[in-house]
Amino acid sequence: MDKKKFGKVTLMEKLIYGSGDVGLNIMFTIFSSYIMYFYTDVVMVNAAIIGTVILVSRIFDGVSDLIAGRWIDTHSGKWGHCMTVIVKWSIPLAISLLLLFTVPDASIGIRVAYIFITYNLFNTVLATFVGIAHSALPTYVTDDPLHRSQMMVFKMLFAAIAQTAMASAIMPMVNFFGGEASRMAWVKSVAVFAVIGLFFLALNVIFVHERVEVPAKLNQESFWASLKIAVTNKYWIICLVFNLCINIVLYLNMSISIYYLRVVEGNMGLMGAFIAACNMPGIVIMLIVPAMLKKYSKQSMALGGTLLMVLGQIAFLFVPAGNVNGLLITAVIRGIGFSFPMALTRAMIADTVDYGEWKSGTRVQTMLFSANSLSIKIGQGLLTSLFGFIIAAMGYDGALAVQPDSAVSGINIFFRWGPFIFYAGLLIASILFDLEKKLPDIRKELTERRGTLEQ
Repeated sequence: MDKKKFGKVTLMEKLIYGSGDVGLNIMFTIFSSYIMYFYTDVVMVNAAIIGTVILVSRIFDGVSDLIAGRWIDTHSGKWGHCMTVIVKWSIPLAISLLLLFTVPDASIGIRVAYIFITYNLFNTVLATFVGIAHSALPTYVTDDPLHRSQMMVFKMLFAAIAQTAMASAIMPMVNFFGGEASRMAWVKSVAVFAVIGLFFLALNVIFVHERVEVPAKLNQESFWASLKIAVTNKYWIICLVFNLCINIVLYLNMSISIYYLRVVEGNMGLMGAFIAACNMPGIVIMLIVPAMLKKYSKQSMALGGTLLMVLGQIAFLFVPAGNVNGLLITAVIRGIGFSFPMALTRAMIADTVDYGEWKSGTRVQTMLFSANSLSIKIGQGLLTSLFGFIIAAMGYDGALAVQPDSAVSGINIFFRWGPFIFYAGLLIASILFDLEKKLPDIRKELTERRGTLEQ
């Protein structure tokens, strides 16, 4: 297939690519934000057991990330490297999401086994392949760093839109179909959103085209050699820390906040307003980040955004439980700051692809995305498991209408003070990421090398 026949990357193609994250995040937000709550408070499985299941599953999930990344880099079908995976695996992904919420009303052993199997089918296999393929797609669409970065920013913009919309829509939908205590209400709601998600992924299949074909000589390393190239890329290590921290902060907002709002604030109905406060400022800011990339470095924007998050979190420490205005105002401040590193996270990884090829002579673009995804998933798995163990040890029981004071206190402390650890990681990573100033010379040399290889 002649990749060049599709011409240059237009603004419309960039926007449609970004909208693919609506499809992915509709599914992933249901999974990441509500699945633990569904298991503990609807299916009534102990939080420590769920924490263990998730921790063990993350190990398998990490291995699958590496396999997916290498497989996509070395296999190409009718639609290209990444798009072929999206075409073939999106419908099975939607079906597997539905299976997550069909836990049988059986013994605890059967329920836990079913949870383990369906959790890994969705997250370890299908979401891994489709998610990594979509994340790496811009590196196969264009070789231009600016256009590639803009595509990545649009992806994060639409992710924020989807997360905000889902936070406000999922519980009303569940209540419409019968209420949060009804398992069938969850199944019907998930089915509706899964179909919507498939629509946006279909738009990507129709309108986004792969143009970049990496010379075969640049991608002949073995799996383990490719992995070594990825993990010895110093800027990838910096992005690893950066992405790990930003995704854990996101997870705190999207999942742990459910417990904080329900137990500490006593009002889970605030979930939609809280997520909107966290994400709406970012949606506005992400609209202008693609233009800002022409003037400001990713490093300066990420650093400034992180400092604003720190200030917002410090202010939140002084907001007492029950002060809804204070909760939402500090969430807006953190949301404004969060939007910058979140918008840039995948664009920064894309830059490390060029650096890795320049340093090693081998281009392992999807492996870089998958190896980074591995670290993020393990980190989130550890956080989820740790949180599950903590609240279980403090007496949290999803069947109780009123939780013991020890559980309320533990969740409150975890939600207020935990983010500071990850803000520190973001600050360090932002300071160390000085790759952009080196990219022009690196890309010039890469162009010369590729010309020699193609002769």
